[in-house]
Amino acid sequence: MTLRLSSVTTILAPREVVCQVMTDHVRYARWGSAKTVTMERVGEPDPNGVGAVRVFHTGPSKVREEVVEFEPPVRMVYRLASGLPVRDYRSEMVLDEERSGSDVVTVLTWSSSFTPRLPLTGGLLRRVMASAVDRFAEGIKRDSEEGA
Repeated sequence: MTLRLSSVTTILAPREVVCQVMTDHVRYARWGSAKTVTMERVGEPDPNGVGAVRVFHTGPSKVREEVVEFEPPVRMVYRLASGLPVRDYRSEMVLDEERSGSDVVTVLTWSSSFTPRLPLTGGLLRRVMASAVDRFAEGIKRDSEEGA
């Protein structure tokens, strides 16, 4: 059974700024439980774009994700390459820019889907992944608003 989760975050910064923060893969180590995030492979033609593989190092385990679609400053899609007990993990991050009076607001919508490999683990995996997405979205918000 495919499970889905989504997160919507409003950010007081222009979409271009949010996109730069969102696609700075190594920066993700500042917001999550990974000790470091490294680039196993850079994308082409943009180093953060299609083909980029980021690796989250959390002690002895590694989670590898690959960017499969990249449309700056609007959208990035990535898939899980390895490291979690799930199949067909895919996430899409979409940035919509809006005007609120004199302010520029970007809405980050982060949608993910996956199928658990092990029976009866779906609920737990969904909660863990939703928590991670929320934590990363908050980090993107904070860094984008500080840099705007």
